[in-house]
Amino acid sequence: MYRESLLGKIDRKILNYISSLSEDREIAHEVLEVLKAHVETLHAQKLIPQEAGKRILKELEVLMNNPEELFKMDAEDIHEAIEIYLNNRLGKIAGYIPLGRSRNDHISAALRLKTKRMLKRQIEELIKLRDILLKRGEDHLFTMMPACTHLQPAQISTFAHYLCYIEEELAEYTKIIFEIYRVVDKSPLGGGAVAGTMVPIDRVALGKKLFDGVVWNSIRASGSREFLSLALSVDTSLSVFLSRIVEDMIVFSLPQFSYIILPADHAATSSMMPQKRNAATMEIARAWGAESIGHLVAFLGTLRALPSGYNLDMQESNHHAYAILKNTLKAIQIFSDFFSKIEVNSERMKEDTEIYPILATDMAERIALKRSMPYRAVHAEIAKFIGESRNSDEFYSTVKRKYGLEMNPQESILRPVMGSPDPKDVKKYIEQAKKLLEEHKSELFSLEGEK
Repeated sequence: MYRESLLGKIDRKILNYISSLSEDREIAHEVLEVLKAHVETLHAQKLIPQEAGKRILKELEVLMNNPEELFKMDAEDIHEAIEIYLNNRLGKIAGYIPLGRSRNDHISAALRLKTKRMLKRQIEELIKLRDILLKRGEDHLFTMMPACTHLQPAQISTFAHYLCYIEEELAEYTKIIFEIYRVVDKSPLGGGAVAGTMVPIDRVALGKKLFDGVVWNSIRASGSREFLSLALSVDTSLSVFLSRIVEDMIVFSLPQFSYIILPADHAATSSMMPQKRNAATMEIARAWGAESIGHLVAFLGTLRALPSGYNLDMQESNHHAYAILKNTLKAIQIFSDFFSKIEVNSERMKEDTEIYPILATDMAERIALKRSMPYRAVHAEIAKFIGESRNSDEFYSTVKRKYGLEMNPQESILRPVMGSPDPKDVKKYIEQAKKLLEEHKSELFSLEGEK
């Protein structure tokens, strides 16, 4: 439709190669909303005949209820398909639609609209997941477990302390996504192809129909994808963090650990081995952590070194954006369900705090403080005791005989520093985290009335 006056008809193979129509399903509703807002503004400012505007808006409402007809057409993209559809329905009246607009500013607007909605849903799910983690944490303030470095037993922790580690990370991501939402929530409409338009569109009034603010510079409005780069980068970072928690859950559910029991609906079994309980959802989420990196690299690689202004390369990056936004949301939802259903094997966790010399660091620190000895000297002696002992009981007996010091796991978690597994400190954190959670719920509620 657009090309025939200048370039003539296009070969179908070439059209199929350059067309984004099949992928535009992801943003069909947003594209139509953006076009509707544009026509409403033209109509309100009396920039097009009033009767024509009414008829166009009526047809757009029909399309918004059922956009499937658009995907049966031969078109470069959804924007062209809409014009072809309306031209078939309304004739020359449809020709008022392109006044003061470009596919460039309209696709940017549709992507911003889609992205901010996906980010809002992610915030909703993060709040839900954090709430579950804090509630589970309250039940496990005294559930002792080994904290590991290098996947080796390192020091005493509690399951509540571990859950709060996850929640605190997610709280930070929630804050960041709120900020990115505000970056995304700006209208590029009226930016035209690259340098605005001679049509006196009220960009602020038009923008307020769908967004909270306006992108001022028309080059940036139509040709920038930084809003997506920011959103996708954070989503990928979040997905990578979740993949680390996945690894913990898979390890914790191994029979050799048995710290947790997998929810049955999150597990799968073997077609050959009837005893198998595989962490199916966690393995998929772990794979997503890697896939998200690939999508982000492809997205950023496509943008890398593009000249300023719109380029068709950007069209080819969109499916990576959809994948990251959608699958990160799915991963968060899966985590919420998973952590609400896991069973915690407190006894097995406790056993592993007793069979390894996991109190060695705490003992060394206490000896250094009590005897005013250089810590390195105590560290070396404690290491020597461990090397000479056949088991942890023998090691603890040696320390008691040499220094008169006895400790147990319950005593070891009572540490004097902020952020430790001390149940009182963890409980205090949970109380503060719940207050922040309520603030984030209120902040989310303030977005509810937005488009």
